[in-house]
Amino acid sequence: MPQYAKAKDIDPVSDLHFMGLGGTDEVGASSYLYVLKEGNLLIDAGVRPGRLGDAALPDFTPLADLKPSAMILTHAHLDHLGALPVVTSRFPKMLVYCTQATARIANLVLGDTLKISTQQGVPLFSAGQMMQALERLRIIPYFETITDHGYSFMLIPSGHLIGAASVLISSGGREVFHTGDVSNIATPVVNAAHMPAEPISVSAVVSESTYGDTLLPSRKEQVKTFVTAIGQTLRGGGRVLIPSFALGRAQEITQVLLGAMTSGLIPKVPLYLDGLTRGITELYEDMLDELPDGLNNFKRSSGQPAFLREPLHLVKDRCERERIIHSDRPAVVIASSGMLHAGASPQYARAWLPSADNALFVVGYQDAESPGRRLLELQQGGEVMLPNDKGNLEPVSAYSRVERFYLSAHADRGGLIGLISRYPAGRMILTHGEVSARNNLAGYLNTKMDVSLPKAGDLVALKDGGHRRGAFIQASTKKLAATKERHARAKVEISYDAEHHVLVVELPDKLSGELFQSGEYSLEVLKGKLTKIKLVQRDTDTDQAGVEIDPPIEAELS
Repeated sequence: MPQYAKAKDIDPVSDLHFMGLGGTDEVGASSYLYVLKEGNLLIDAGVRPGRLGDAALPDFTPLADLKPSAMILTHAHLDHLGALPVVTSRFPKMLVYCTQATARIANLVLGDTLKISTQQGVPLFSAGQMMQALERLRIIPYFETITDHGYSFMLIPSGHLIGAASVLISSGGREVFHTGDVSNIATPVVNAAHMPAEPISVSAVVSESTYGDTLLPSRKEQVKTFVTAIGQTLRGGGRVLIPSFALGRAQEITQVLLGAMTSGLIPKVPLYLDGLTRGITELYEDMLDELPDGLNNFKRSSGQPAFLREPLHLVKDRCERERIIHSDRPAVVIASSGMLHAGASPQYARAWLPSADNALFVVGYQDAESPGRRLLELQQGGEVMLPNDKGNLEPVSAYSRVERFYLSAHADRGGLIGLISRYPAGRMILTHGEVSARNNLAGYLNTKMDVSLPKAGDLVALKDGGHRRGAFIQASTKKLAATKERHARAKVEISYDAEHHVLVVELPDKLSGELFQSGEYSLEVLKGKLTKIKLVQRDTDTDQAGVEIDPPIEAELS
């Protein structure tokens, strides 16, 4: 049995501590406990998509001794919200703070979680516990300081999703910045994360690291390529399935496709929303005042709904779904879940993947064990295991066009460093990332500040290493920006060394290899195929003038 920290184990030298209960060295089941001088603060209580019963939950064991006096929900995605009733049933008087949008969406997300987990035979909570959780929600606006619990906190817009927030925590005269899930890119349905005009010095930053090992391609170019691919499939008479996270991603894709159909970039065919995407999109239509101005402006100028307009249709029941599945008319379906774990999307995938005329386009994060990730790694004609109507996995042949497009709601490494630079600190904890993502981001930061990569259950003292704050991280941000710009302009030569069985990436003399540290990476072409590689640098050569030339990088195939 794991030995968890208790109140008597707290380091008296540091009055700020952090413990991840889940979502620490993984993406899923996010739940984070701050042990503060004045009391304990819990942030989020999510589940692991695709897991059943207790395996889906964070480990709440430490809360028996380190009881939270308040809780914050950063946003309403399942991996941050789905276990909320489990926590509030243990602490029925605890207040849970969130934004208005998060509170409104929570009802739909928790209701869907209860429905699906009940169908799977392992409900995570009861309807009564869900209602009790919703009754504990207290809506607060962004930038309002809450001081009711001894410590204080403030919610700050984090991009990522409507209502999503970062958290600035103050305790004992010191501050911690918790990023939550964050995005520095504006989309049609959410503004970018708030960036303070002047740096805010803090004792520690706890940051997500989902894409900590990635520099994402231009979103504008990805959208263009995505729309082109859909048009090609539809004009060839095929049908397109887009498995999507119901909250946020589905609404963005809807806006992209409605605009592309209006402008003639793709044929105007039926656009169906199925699964939880239906109710969430209806709710978005009712929350236009909290969405970017462009959507409100469209509704005022056109007199049409921003989302619920032709040719969009909501799939109302199983009979209509079956009719769409068996129709041979070109169509686009956006259906939950985004990783093909459950919900409506696997039902379409089982029927459409065997046909080479159709396409399945992945637009969001896929965890390592998800059917969506396995599908991306398949060769055409291979088999992927997908859940049937009863939740049992069955093999399905995949002859359809399968591609991945980077329309993520998470910041990449450059975006994360840019945000972190606005909160200079001597202490950094990286969470919410797979091993390679956390290690890679930590490697880029480890000469700038004290970086920790805790496991779930580890108690970390947030001692301030302020002697290495501020100037270091700001300097690294400028360096990163300059290097990215050079990378964007440079022509890179790739060759195959048959003798050593390696790909050799030859960087021009002017191009630095700093962004590519030694380590394991996933090499992924834009069409979505994955190849595991390990990067190693050769010995640096020296030219006749004695000036070091940036070394080439070898990519060892595995």
